[in-house]
Amino acid sequence: MGSKLALGTVQFGIPYGINNTSGIPGTQELELIFALANANEINTFDTAIAYGNAEECISAYLQPNSNVISKFPAASNFNSLANDLKKSLLRLNIDRLYGFMAHDANQLLKQEGLWFELCRLQDAGLILKKGYSLYYPEQLDLLQKKGYEPDIVQIPYNLLDRRFSRSLNKLKAMGTEIHVRSVFLQGLYFMEAFRLPLQLRPIETDLAQLNELAQRHNVSMAALALNFVVQNPYFDKVVIGVEKVSQLQMNLQAIDSWDTGKDDIFSAVLQLNCKHPELLIPANWK
Repeated sequence: MGSKLALGTVQFGIPYGINNTSGIPGTQELELIFALANANEINTFDTAIAYGNAEECISAYLQPNSNVISKFPAASNFNSLANDLKKSLLRLNIDRLYGFMAHDANQLLKQEGLWFELCRLQDAGLILKKGYSLYYPEQLDLLQKKGYEPDIVQIPYNLLDRRFSRSLNKLKAMGTEIHVRSVFLQGLYFMEAFRLPLQLRPIETDLAQLNELAQRHNVSMAALALNFVVQNPYFDKVVIGVEKVSQLQMNLQAIDSWDTGKDDIFSAVLQLNCKHPELLIPANWK
């Protein structure tokens, strides 16, 4: 199921992640990462205008069959969107994006004409799929009321943050391609308790319960977190970010070696309900 993975590129443009101690990978490491991705049929790359120089960075490693999804920032508006897209295409050195999304769906709620400009760019053949990145299920409800049906969305979903469960049938009924981010919650699931920032201490018990569950079923936390999403048939792509090729190797191994006989652990995960769901949203960590 390696081909179900999409490679996130934020780490290639800016230091990212609460558990990131490596910083931005160098050229040699990037070559190894993309070579391994290509060998495992990972051809979808998630990037954004806001990710520093990530678009330029990945342009050197794209293949003819690469599918690139980029996101336009809050500063984009009806008048600038076409130019923002053209600049992204130039940085990426490609003629068309697989997907072009609002980095925050609220942009489309605040600027009435933005969605229709996105539709125009799709009709012009500059993007294959239009959509938006969601942070809250309520955003989807509001956008759907406006008739803004996406070809593609990106949502957060992981072991503890399952807020979008109620939206999955709705999205599939629209024929929407669903991409998932925050599988590891920016590395939070791997942090030792004593390293948790003060504001995240209230979910220490939830993290301990997950660790105990993984140990009881003899699986690593990485394998549990990744397969909980990868094995879910609702999801088309699972976006993961890495700073080292060894991390990508471990993720691929976690999927390839997964024993489907252990799928009952997912039912146990669904019994866990975090009492502080607001702390499962990285934007609230600041």
